[in-house]
Amino acid sequence: MTNKSRLKLLQRREEQLQELFSIARASILTFGENEGRYSQFLEGAVVQGFLQLMEPNVILHVREQDAEILQNAGEAAAESYTQISGREVSFDLETTLGKDW
Repeated sequence: MTNKSRLKLLQRREEQLQELFSIARASILTFGENEGRYSQFLEGAVVQGFLQLMEPNVILHVREQDAEILQNAGEAAAESYTQISGREVSFDLETTLGKDW
């Protein structure tokens, strides 16, 4: 395979990845409109993060519009984390992410 062919292949892969990211981003934004499902998803994601980090203090970076829902999901996630691991965790929210995240 020549360099030119490799470059074309890499470029095509990059285009496919960007398309996949775009579709995923649109799906997540649509998913975020259903507050119940979104809250449940966030709680599960935060529990996973707590379990991976296993730290007593965690900072969650969130979008400003998600701060309230993530506060509630984070509290539920902290309870689940304590039940699973037997450890306590505290968290703070920082609204550092833009609206497009």
